[in-house]
Amino acid sequence: MLEPDEFSLVMEAKQNGLAVVERERQRRQAPVPEQLELDRVAEHFRAMLEMYRLLTGFEETNPNAVWHHATDQYGPPCPQCHKPLRTPEARYCPQCGFGKHEISADPRPLRLKRSELFSQ
Repeated sequence: MLEPDEFSLVMEAKQNGLAVVERERQRRQAPVPEQLELDRVAEHFRAMLEMYRLLTGFEETNPNAVWHHATDQYGPPCPQCHKPLRTPEARYCPQCGFGKHEISADPRPLRLKRSELFSQ
């Protein structure tokens, strides 16, 4: 049940949005609920997610997922299976195992020890 002053706040929030809730939360020195914080994060990253959609055609809703789509995080395509190596410093391809047998003999990254296979 809501007290009259609480009900009044609820109605004001209905009319005026989140600013009313934030003002009252600060007045009471109450912690920010986790969902409210998530909504703020979503608002903060809205422009980034919209640009991602504009460029890719995919409507991503998780801002963290966009960080994992930067190609410079990954290595060149594997010469055997053509999947990108997990990092530019990968010593072998975990997808197909290419280069795995050479790790103990030469621990350098695959793109360095077999550079002729990676020339563009």
